[in-house]
Formats: sequence, C-alpha cells, structure tokens
Amino acid sequence: MMKNLKDRLYFQRTELGFVKTEDDSLIITRVAVIDVKPAERSGPFGPEFNINFTVGVAIHPSEKIREEIRGKPLLEPGKTVDEGWVRVEILEKYNAYEEVVYKDQTLGEYLIRVEIEPIMVAKNTLYKLPDDMPYYVVRWVPKISYKKIADKSG
Repeated sequence: MMKNLKDRLYFQRTELGFVKTEDDSLIITRVAVIDVKPAERSGPFGPEFNINFTVGVAIHPSEKIREEIRGKPLLEPGKTVDEGWVRVEILEKYNAYEEVVYKDQTLGEYLIRVEIEPIMVAKNTLYKLPDDMPYYVVRWVPKISYKKIADKSG
C-alpha cells in the first residue's frame, strides 16, 4: 500500500510566500500537498481531484509590535477571543505554492499546483501568544490548478 502511495505522487517545487504588513511585520506562508485522489473522471477541465493540503504561517513581528504586546496577558490554551482585533493592511505579498505530479494508470500524469493567496490580516491587541509573540490571524484563499503532462502510464 505504501509503495502505491509513493509511486503516484511526486513533489516538484515548493515556494514559500510572504506578507509584508503596514505594522512592519513579516508573515511567512507555506502550503504542503499531503495527498491527491481523483474525484470525477471527466469534466470541463478533465478529471477533478480531491487535494488534501495544509497551510503553515510564521509571524516575524517588528520590534514596535513586540514592544506593544509586552506586559499583555498570555492567551490561555483553547480560549477564543472576540474582542481586541485590529485589521492590518497588506502592503506587499508573494503567494506560497507547491507543485506535485500525480500519476494514475488510467488518467495519466497531471501537474497539480496548490497556491495560497493571503487576502486579510488581523492582530489582537489584548493578548499575546507564548514566547512573547503577537496573535495574528491570516485569511487566505486556495488557488488550485492542474494540467495533463502525459497520457496513461503503464
């Protein structure tokens, strides 16, 4: 079973993304494809795929932001916060993406690209996270595309 999984998914290219915010913080983003399965055998663009992926976000706050959260209470694990949110404008961004080749004996080979585009950022002004990190939330949208690169494999 494991051999079959390894033989059908080949990782081609991964690029980290970034977001530069108006508060001079840098946010690094990454998308990772975990698995690909065909969902429908035919459609307007050929087969449709169910793509399992995950997204990671790392915050690199400016010194000014670190100073702003000094002395703020630590957010308790599992607690949700409704107040204290401030929208932070995105000044510059580069989308993260990962490309994989999916191989199927009946469908052929497809280059699948999963890209994430950050569209909104907010930070909480009332709490901080462990390691004196500010609490940011990034809203992103996935952009998934694919194209056939080879016919059926044997």
